[in-house]
Amino acid sequence: MVSSSGDLLLVGPGWLGAPAAQRLAKSGRYGRVWTASRSGRAAPEGCVALHADITRGAADSATRDALTAPLAAIVVCVAPSSARGDSYAIYPAAARGVAELANTLEARAVVYVSSTGVYDRQDGSAVDERTLIAPASDRVHALFDAELTVLATATRERHAVVLRAAGLYGPGRDPGPRFAAGATSPDTWCNFSWRDDVVAAIGHALAGTPTGQGVIYNCTDNHPVQAGDITFALTNTRPASAAPTHDHVVRAGRSNQRISSAALVASGWRPDVPTVFDGLRQLGHQLPGLDGASA
Repeated sequence: MVSSSGDLLLVGPGWLGAPAAQRLAKSGRYGRVWTASRSGRAAPEGCVALHADITRGAADSATRDALTAPLAAIVVCVAPSSARGDSYAIYPAAARGVAELANTLEARAVVYVSSTGVYDRQDGSAVDERTLIAPASDRVHALFDAELTVLATATRERHAVVLRAAGLYGPGRDPGPRFAAGATSPDTWCNFSWRDDVVAAIGHALAGTPTGQGVIYNCTDNHPVQAGDITFALTNTRPASAAPTHDHVVRAGRSNQRISSAALVASGWRPDVPTVFDGLRQLGHQLPGLDGASA
């Protein structure tokens, strides 16, 4: 288990990273929680902002001057959904910088939030952490390369975890209107992660014990749902099951797969928002298609 002594560095204090940093700061387990960004984003309450470029690793003067060894942990929340085109290269570059910092600052844990998009299945198949990754695009190559770099930082003294999050949503990120409009092929399998459940998973992962090997966990509500069922729940109208023929009808993500998070659940984590229907209710949606039945 990660010691309470030492500072924690969180990279990417955005929509996911900021509440994660704030929760970690409130835990009282760390000396200081630093939130690093290249844009100089303000730190969440209880944290300390660090204007730094993680891709430069220990060569970045701001990072080198602010942080001292041993570091309790490094948490990386560079959102997969934020990169487009050539910017996918940010993932392996950030991972290399984190690996260098982990060694230089003697970090006792590294937790990296990745994406279940790395599986890239298009056929609705079930996948778990044992599923073969066969990169067929620049995006998947970048995601997988970054994961491998992070996993390689694991030692007998350092716990390294990759959390593959799926379909992040929550306050400020509401998928309801898209599904209500039928803007996703109804036969597509969708997987969701309520933001605060991923925040809790980060804290849970930090509490792990080093074994000398990196660990991968899928982080979803463990309740895959077809897009047509979400549209029906929101509108009480069953969308046509035929494949979309218009360019504006697209999948919610880049894949069609059923993600299992059974391994993370078995480790002791539980989602507070167990289905997307529960999450939609929390976001204020009525679900007439469920006729008042519980999700």
